[in-house]
Amino acid sequence: MNWRSLLLWGSVSLVVAATAVSFVLWGLNGPAYLVDLIAAYCL
Repeated sequence: MNWRSLLLWGSVSLVVAATAVSFVLWGLNGPAYLVDLIAAYCL
């Protein structure tokens, strides 16, 4: 494996993990929690 494929797989893994965490948080607390979380980090 070269470094480009390793970087690509790492990026894909991070996106999949972030998506999974988002769906878990959505299921546990509803969409308002995600909106509040994004607003807290961005503002």
